Amino acid sequence: MKIPLLTPALVAILGLALAGVPMTAQAQTSTNAASAAATAPAPKPAKPHQLGGSITAIDASSVTVASTKKTLTLAITPSTTFKKDKLAATLADFAVGDKVNGSYTKDASGAMTANSLNKKTPKAPKVAPTTATPATVAPAVTNSPPATPAAQ
Repeated sequence: MKIPLLTPALVAILGLALAGVPMTAQAQTSTNAASAAATAPAPKPAKPHQLGGSITAIDASSVTVASTKKTLTLAITPSTTFKKDKLAATLADFAVGDKVNGSYTKDASGAMTANSLNKKTPKAPKVAPTTATPATVAPAVTNSPPATPAAQ
């Protein structure tokens, strides 16, 4: 008989003890978005593509390069590098008609940006040496004194 009365008494004492403990409530925060952003891999840098051809149009913000296969219009940015004969150059060193090569990237939207443009100054064609042929010598012209007027 003592056991059935003892159990409710212990539960009541435990209940009063827990009621006296201060409790704080916190809102549950979702860390799914934050953890997803933290664990998501960083976007891979765009793979560079090679280009080669002749410049058909150029201005301060873009260059158009045409090859036998395709024509590319590329944005020029402050990070675009220019080289002429393997030395640092500027955009001003390039003109329509120049043969160039280099690289560009294409982003997810399809926009293309020039990474580098390089050109080589064409070498002058070699001219075969010619042998000098003796020039034909014209007969010497002599200055004869003017004819004297005939006597009358």
